[in-house]
Amino acid sequence: MDFGISVYTFEDFPHQKNKEYIKTAKDNGISMVFTSMHMPEVDYDKKMNEIEDLINHIKLLNMKLTIDISPVTMNILNLSPNNLKQFHNLGIDCLRLDYGFTTDEIAEMTNNEFDIKIELNASTITKEQIDELISQKADLNKLRTCHNFYPKPYTGLSYEFFKEKTTMIKNYGLKVSAFIPSLKGRRGPIYEGLPTLEIHRNIKPDIAARHLIYSGIDDVYFGDAYATVDEIKNVTSIDKDVIELKINLVEDITDNEKDIIFNHVHTNRPDSPEYIIRSEESRGYANIGKEIKAHNCVERKKYCVTIDNENFKRYSGELNICMVDLPKDERVNVVGYIPEEEHILADLIKPGTKFRFRKG
Repeated sequence: MDFGISVYTFEDFPHQKNKEYIKTAKDNGISMVFTSMHMPEVDYDKKMNEIEDLINHIKLLNMKLTIDISPVTMNILNLSPNNLKQFHNLGIDCLRLDYGFTTDEIAEMTNNEFDIKIELNASTITKEQIDELISQKADLNKLRTCHNFYPKPYTGLSYEFFKEKTTMIKNYGLKVSAFIPSLKGRRGPIYEGLPTLEIHRNIKPDIAARHLIYSGIDDVYFGDAYATVDEIKNVTSIDKDVIELKINLVEDITDNEKDIIFNHVHTNRPDSPEYIIRSEESRGYANIGKEIKAHNCVERKKYCVTIDNENFKRYSGELNICMVDLPKDERVNVVGYIPEEEHILADLIKPGTKFRFRKG
């Protein structure tokens, strides 16, 4: 799993600021850069030297570079699907193909001699198109995909459509990437975020990134520029193997309950029901501490976190996350609530999934 940023070469994004942003991103865990040579705002004749300087800067930092191109870009550079040498000479690692390329041309490009990866739009590609590429002897080792981003509100993908497309593509063994927005540095002219998923448009980028990663995405890019250092750090520090959730604690929680919540990684039992997520380890953690007295035995709302108290006998200390509304039980303490913006992460906890908490 790798993380990337996007940079843009039109006038709202000064060349020097782009270079400084790339260096800052590299210093904070970013290893990939996405940019476009298919933007109507770009005058290629004037911008080509600047683009080449930007590419050199990226390569000196040992970062991977993906460039979005169209058939128009190919014509400007006097290149063809069987001749990608200039892209290789520039140091480009991956070409993301915009509309206008035929499957014959795409297959030919995947067989380039320079090990340049060819990236297709995961949001629009169909099973039939992949099958056709295979029949035309495309080199799948050089083929990968990346979902689109959507600047206009309410045009982003639904989670269901995204998940269906991603699963279909990964069944072919192809990598899938996607975009998250920045809340602090949004790209114009719309300035309303560049997410792949519509539900990510106005949430923190690290939540969006975790949602993508836990849903099977291989690499994650910021679509917007310029993301802040804090946003970048929060994203690059994500652990892809453990779902991390914020919890807002109740006021009268005990130190023993805090220890059960925070000081351990939890695993949802393989036989957990649809009603609750059950921490496999928590009862063992509780046996080490003091008895858990009954308190805050109130109605259990969906996404609340509970710990069974001593009245539940051998279950005392078991931590649960409620996935439906449940009645109050004098044997169950409600110890906290997962904030609304992170409900989408709790929904991804399946039997056997590891998870942990951090304070909200």
